[in-house]
Amino acid sequence: MKYLGLISIIFLAGCQSTPTFCEREPDSNLCNQKTYQYTTDQALEEFESRKSNKAFALGQTSDGWEFYGYGEGYNSTHKAKKVALEACQSRLDKHGVEGKCELIR
Repeated sequence: MKYLGLISIIFLAGCQSTPTFCEREPDSNLCNQKTYQYTTDQALEEFESRKSNKAFALGQTSDGWEFYGYGEGYNSTHKAKKVALEACQSRLDKHGVEGKCELIR
């Protein structure tokens, strides 16, 4: 039992978070906040004010439309990422446009 805490520390030390799309592809247009539409900028401002376990996904279409989704306040960042991607993709699908959402925050 006394080693349970040590095992937890070793396990957590070995975990690496999955990098966001913008950490992997920083030069992508999807990561250039200067090109974002006003509504996306506003959503990002609101998102940044949230506390923890959060994620923001963004998708852009070839004709310039942007779709986003975010998750926040979940028990884990993994869950927030899943919710953000699902919300973003749901918006893309709802409007019947081709595109792919990526986690940018």
